[in-house]
This record gives sequence, C-alpha cells and structure tokens, in this order.
Amino acid sequence: PPSSSSSWSTGQLLLLDAIFYHLQSVSAYCTMGCMSPVSQSVANTLKRALLVWASILYFGNPVTSSGVLGMVLVVLGVFLYNHMRRLYQS
Repeated sequence: PPSSSSSWSTGQLLLLDAIFYHLQSVSAYCTMGCMSPVSQSVANTLKRALLVWASILYFGNPVTSSGVLGMVLVVLGVFLYNHMRRLYQS
C-alpha cells in the first residue's frame, strides 16, 4: 500500500504518468493491427476487470456481491467469446 511520505515530486509523477500513458497508447495502436475491433473491445473489457481486482487487492477496497458477480460475468464472457471464435473460425 502507498505510504504517506514519498520522495517523488508532483512533476516527476506527472512525467511518469505521461510516459506510461504514451506507452499504453502505442501498445493499443499496435494491437489494433493484430486483432479485430471486437477482439480489441473484449480484451479492453477484461483489462478493466483485472484493474478492478488489482485495486481491490492493493488498496483493500470493499467488494460487494454485485461487484463480484459483474467481474465473474466479464471473465466468463471473455472465455465464451474466445471459445465461440475458435469454434467458428474453422
């Protein structure tokens, strides 16, 4: 968990954030050439669910039953999409 005393200045943190945002944008642009728009959307949905889980584990955010159900549905939907895509690809 984050500590209250940090040796990073606000400017340094903003620069680091800008670098990571740029790298994320470049990687998203590169994957668009390798994936269909639907696959890209599904991958983005899975990424968001994983980020929610990471925040729960790292920050100790409370989890409601509807939140767990939503994340389970996201992961199940991604697996079903991939299964159906492979099934109908051949």
